[in-house]
Amino acid sequence: MICPNCGQETEEGKFCTNCGAPLPVEDKAATQEGLYTDHTIPSEQPHQHVESGSTPAGGQAQQQQPSNDFMETVKKESSQFGSFFLTLLKKPSEGQTVTGSQLIPGIITIVVFSLLISLGTYIISSSIASFYMQVSFVDGFLLPLIQFLILYGIITALAFAGVKIGGQNLSFTDVVAKTGAYSVPFLVLIVVGSLLALLNITLLSGTIIMIGLLGPILLVPTFILLERPAPAFDRIYLLIGIYFISLIVSGYLLGSITSGLVGSMMGNLF
Repeated sequence: MICPNCGQETEEGKFCTNCGAPLPVEDKAATQEGLYTDHTIPSEQPHQHVESGSTPAGGQAQQQQPSNDFMETVKKESSQFGSFFLTLLKKPSEGQTVTGSQLIPGIITIVVFSLLISLGTYIISSSIASFYMQVSFVDGFLLPLIQFLILYGIITALAFAGVKIGGQNLSFTDVVAKTGAYSVPFLVLIVVGSLLALLNITLLSGTIIMIGLLGPILLVPTFILLERPAPAFDRIYLLIGIYFISLIVSGYLLGSITSGLVGSMMGNLF
């Protein structure tokens, strides 16, 4: 250190080794204070480490957030479908006000319709064949389900084509949502027919299910095309064309379902 009296370098202590003057003690206190401060810095590190240790909990919360978002979405869509279904069950003519914003409830209705009519077909065919043969689940339920979904897709595409040819201002999502909306009353018929099939009332249940199936094939496109004027093309001719194509396609698909069921029965019989 430097002596403040003689300006010469001296060793640390109470007095200068050159001139004997007393040395100041403030520098040593400051040095001790600095050492103390430096010593306290590491004590803050565990606190920082504790804070960083909370990261896994935050990460776990972030992982749980997508799951919560998914559940909220499911609840929201279920609520919308319930409101959608009840409104159209009370007043089917409200299908005129349905737009593409209600696309998901419309799709859910179409899927539920196809599931129930496939289930009814499986129950009826199993009931008929229960005495002497067995119908497989694939031929009696899964294949009809796929074919009914295909049939619904074709019906929706034909209705949309008729809307565009007629010059009506409807989007494809509007037509899909309306197809599901106008199918609600026929969905009720399918439910009733399926319940009667469970009670082994085969003839009545088969008749009700067939009426419920013809509704989407023939009446739903009619309801959609008759909502608004068709300035570009007469709607009568459009409907005749839609009926013709729909009946051919549905006849082919229903024939395929029937032949598949008969083939399954005969295969199990032999």
